[in-house]
Amino acid sequence: MTTLRMRLRRSVRSLHVIGLVVASAVALGAMAVHARGTDSGRSTSRAFLISKSDVGIHYGKFEDDCPAGFELTVEEEYLATLSPAERERMLRPENAKEYAKAWKDDFITGPGGENVCNNPKSFLNDPRRRVYRGVSSKDSYGLNLDGTTDGHATPKTCAHPKFEGLNGEPLVDNQLYRAVGCSKLARGTTPGTRQYLDPFLIELRGLDDLKNNDHVELGIYSTDGDLSLKGPDTFDLPHQTFTVTRNPRWRTTAKARIVDGVLITDTIPVVYLHWVMSTWGAFGLVSEHEFRDVRFRMTLEADGALTGVMAGYRPIDNIFTVGYCCKGTASTANNDCASEYKTLATMADGYPDEATGQCTMISSAQNLTGIPTFLVPPPAETVAAFRTNSR
Repeated sequence: MTTLRMRLRRSVRSLHVIGLVVASAVALGAMAVHARGTDSGRSTSRAFLISKSDVGIHYGKFEDDCPAGFELTVEEEYLATLSPAERERMLRPENAKEYAKAWKDDFITGPGGENVCNNPKSFLNDPRRRVYRGVSSKDSYGLNLDGTTDGHATPKTCAHPKFEGLNGEPLVDNQLYRAVGCSKLARGTTPGTRQYLDPFLIELRGLDDLKNNDHVELGIYSTDGDLSLKGPDTFDLPHQTFTVTRNPRWRTTAKARIVDGVLITDTIPVVYLHWVMSTWGAFGLVSEHEFRDVRFRMTLEADGALTGVMAGYRPIDNIFTVGYCCKGTASTANNDCASEYKTLATMADGYPDEATGQCTMISSAQNLTGIPTFLVPPPAETVAAFRTNSR
């Protein structure tokens, strides 16, 4: 019995040692990605978890932004199609069942059984679906994506009005905000910090000067797994450790510079970020957000945070992907995906179709907040291999 106990104690000690070795290896890997020295020993890296993001909604005075009020909901759109007498009849309590079926089922189903949110394109010619009035105010978050001062058409853009900028540039493009800034689903009734994008990672390499630096390497990475299951409070805790995705499609690197403490990137041709919708099963695990001609303008804050804006063009079929899921978005969230899609198509200002001249993408801005974090390379990749594969 004594011999058996001694063997068990040795096994437990061995497991403790193995655990410490593994933990140390992970920590060292995280530190290696988080802070990297050069030959001079001065250049370092910093990593951030983008813990908060939104769709660039500017909450000015509501009467200035949306003088006619919110855009119509699905129910309001349906009621607008009825004559006054029929509207009065439908709203009587005894007709509640008929009324519910009319706007929660019939009105959001196409002639071929199409789902208004799953296939909003099929409703483009439906006269009952109106183009949103859009935002009326002049101010917006965003960056100047087309390089013009008046929004005139270019080989890559369609003519559109500009906003006065709130992110350090005087004139900006954010047609997505113009389109949905008065929508109840997008705007809500009060300002918030809703997480539009799944949390992702940003790494800055070559930081030999945090105030002015002509050569900085920017890494933009998704993580594997569904971080949304951790709960929003998880993302307020700095200095956690996250693993970079093993999918190279969701890893982008770019050149940047720091001017007076502000990180500014060159235009990045494309960025894909992993987007997870757990309730969709396998399909929900491979969804992604797509951004074209992306630019970042972010500030390294004194408290260690990274704040600013990511702006770029979004394919209109790739916006609010969760909104184009199912009838529940229309019947429960009361959002008319068909009117929203028609508005996006009407106000799109990027990437004209060669045949029709109609723009297929829309300018957008996401306000971001990043907190310090540690990174480890993807599984089965060393730090050195990850560095090489990410360039």
